[in-house]
Amino acid sequence: MNVNANVDVDGWESGHRAAYGCGAWERACRQGDLLAAWYEEQELFLHAPPPRRTHARSGRHAKWPWGSGPHTVGLLLWRAAHDAGILVDEILLADTLRYCHPEAVPLAAGPLPDAARMGGIGVGSAESVAGVRHVLRAHVAAELPRPRPAGVRLTLGYRVREVLATPDWERGDWPATLVLARQAMGRADDLRERGAWQPTARERSTWARTGLDREPAGERAAPGDRVSGWPARAARLVDLADALSTDADTLPRDSQGSPGPLAQVLVATARACDALRASAEEIGRLWAAEPHEPADPASWELAHVPGALRVQTEETDDLVRAVAVFLWVLTYS
Repeated sequence: MNVNANVDVDGWESGHRAAYGCGAWERACRQGDLLAAWYEEQELFLHAPPPRRTHARSGRHAKWPWGSGPHTVGLLLWRAAHDAGILVDEILLADTLRYCHPEAVPLAAGPLPDAARMGGIGVGSAESVAGVRHVLRAHVAAELPRPRPAGVRLTLGYRVREVLATPDWERGDWPATLVLARQAMGRADDLRERGAWQPTARERSTWARTGLDREPAGERAAPGDRVSGWPARAARLVDLADALSTDADTLPRDSQGSPGPLAQVLVATARACDALRASAEEIGRLWAAEPHEPADPASWELAHVPGALRVQTEETDDLVRAVAVFLWVLTYS
């Protein structure tokens, strides 16, 4: 195992805070928790039930029976990034498996983040690391509906973006948010047609006020603007989430003080768009970090935007187009 003794730890930590707004250990634990949660849910529903989290609530000392679960995965990710002197999200998932080898030096025998040493979570032993090897292997060998493009480097960041956009588990259930938005439109249409809801002048002007009367959801960047393609589309959808949420707060409420039919449509649509925020911000940061605009932006996107995330974006675009039509009808009906 190659431990990099020349890592500028302060600079390394500063890089994480600049990129993610938190330190390396916190980022590693957050990503490790997501990898472990996905694995646990897949095993629960597709294969034999996996070891479950203990139900005892003993604060930071609570353990998974097979190691310390997400904390051990997090420590392994932290160590791999520390040894390479790179950001946690930049490590190749396949490279983490060597830390789980039976003959590997136990993580507890090498550098540890302060929080792991002092937190009493008991991670880093050979047994706990061996216990999470199957979690990492499941992500490295995950079967996808469509193969990844040739040349994609399966980094931790890429895999996390892929998992968050994969609608076969709880944290990736973005289709449910689209369904809720379409249901809200259906209810509003029904109420309006029955006369139970009579839109106010402000509600009828929402189409123009939100900009949905002027700009398609998948617009390209302006000439001279480096940001184009998927980053631009995703950024606009995230901006639209903020605009719709803000506008919904200005709309009339019902007699009980609850959001009216149109406000419910806007809020549900905003939530669907907001589901892209984390990946949009991260990919936007990666794009901005390129010293020069990639010669082939399409290839760059294929290497950084997982297929599942592209599908989520397309479906969200479709929802926004449907909302624009709904608001147009509301304006002129």
